[in-house]
Amino acid sequence: MSKKANLLALFFLLSLYGLLITSKINLVTADLGRHLKNGEAFFESFSVPQTNFYSYTYSDFPFLNHHWASGVVFYLVKQSFGFVGLCLFFTFIGLLTLAIFFDLAVKSSRLSLAILTSVLAMPLLATRVEIRPEVFSYFLAGVFLWLLWQTQNQKINKNWLFLLPILELIWINLHLYFFLGFFLICIFFLNSLINKRGRIEPLHYIKVLAISGFLVLFNPAGLRGVLYPLQIFNNYDYRLFENQTVWFLDKLVSYPPSLYFKIVFGFLVLSWLFIIIKQRKINLVNLSLSVFFSAIAWLAVRNFTLFGYFALPLIAANFKDIVKREKENEGEFFLAASLGGVMLLGFFLLNSSYWTGRIEVGLGLKEGNSKAAEFFLENNLKGPIFNNYDNGGYLIYFLYPQEKVFVDNRPEAYPAEFFQKTYIAMQESDKRWQEVEEKYDFNTIFFYRHDLTPWGQNFLIGRIQDSAWAPVYVDDWSIIFLKRNEENKEIIKRFELPKEMFSVRK
Repeated sequence: MSKKANLLALFFLLSLYGLLITSKINLVTADLGRHLKNGEAFFESFSVPQTNFYSYTYSDFPFLNHHWASGVVFYLVKQSFGFVGLCLFFTFIGLLTLAIFFDLAVKSSRLSLAILTSVLAMPLLATRVEIRPEVFSYFLAGVFLWLLWQTQNQKINKNWLFLLPILELIWINLHLYFFLGFFLICIFFLNSLINKRGRIEPLHYIKVLAISGFLVLFNPAGLRGVLYPLQIFNNYDYRLFENQTVWFLDKLVSYPPSLYFKIVFGFLVLSWLFIIIKQRKINLVNLSLSVFFSAIAWLAVRNFTLFGYFALPLIAANFKDIVKREKENEGEFFLAASLGGVMLLGFFLLNSSYWTGRIEVGLGLKEGNSKAAEFFLENNLKGPIFNNYDNGGYLIYFLYPQEKVFVDNRPEAYPAEFFQKTYIAMQESDKRWQEVEEKYDFNTIFFYRHDLTPWGQNFLIGRIQDSAWAPVYVDDWSIIFLKRNEENKEIIKRFELPKEMFSVRK
């Protein structure tokens, strides 16, 4: 097909993807607030703090900020273009990433298959719409694969691979998944060793790996930063939804992305069966990528998007011989486009409530998202604050350094026993709550009211019924209680909410 058809297909795919991932920001539950504050803190001291200084509970606890540079990038974009610009920046990186993997699919198969596999992967690619540092890992993983594939197939000069160590140096400071760069280089290196007639000699890859290994040491934590992906879960005692396995979540909840993952995974397996049936030579690189990215997706649902990106060109490459015709014609192009449209409709109908209720398409902050923090500041409320895990980043963004948080959504930044013996226990038991309250002398409770953990709901019911605390503010996301004391007397008199307005859903 012509370049015009290629560009037309890419344009429509990017338009669709942009619509799916351009979502208004909910700072209340997002990590973004903390990342923005990290960026601000960097420019104040031009250093990367090594302790959990946002929290008053464990301010001196050692913490390795493995994505500090992402915070710097997000902060610069936000300062220059606001939250609207930050949304557009995130969308741009996402679209660029899809364009890279789509190009690989076209180059390794044919345009019609690239269209179909892009549509097939689209529901997975749109599961992570929150602005997070991982967006850089998706993009850089695509760049690595594109450069390695292009050089291996002699599309570009092999010396382009020496760009990879520079990208690794950037990557290790942006996100924990920098190790994927080493993994990809190693896969192509092993392929060159096994296939003696490879187009690039193994020594070339060894040089690239050696330079990469040296450069990644230039991160704020040095060797500890390089080894951190192996150690992050050593002090991780809070169960996050996104870190759970597919089969574990299947027993607990109906999670629509799991179904879309299984569909794409099924097509990937089917494509390898097609290779075996056709008795084609198995591509070691493609097989290794299929096994690895499938495995990490089964082991943690947070990797669905990463799997979707890699599955896109892999499935297309495996099925490239399904059409015998050497050249594509307009009929094949329009057939693929029509099938893609039917697939999209099918995916939507498969779980329409998920797609209609999942995101609010738009730019900037969600309306009213900052009102709870504004209420706190305008009325000069004081801490110590007891907050829940979900809204820690929100409070850090709006209230730090005036107030520090009790906890935030970084399990690795607190002692493992803190979550089980203090944070969860104090919400499950009134006796434990009284003990911790006495220790920290809480003055304010600032809670994300849609916390669906059993202990979170139990705690909220308890505080509504607790005469020692007065609810003074509530909105779509947050609820604020003040302790009934002399300091808060006037504010409670002005803003106390009647307990009758709160109900418990069974």
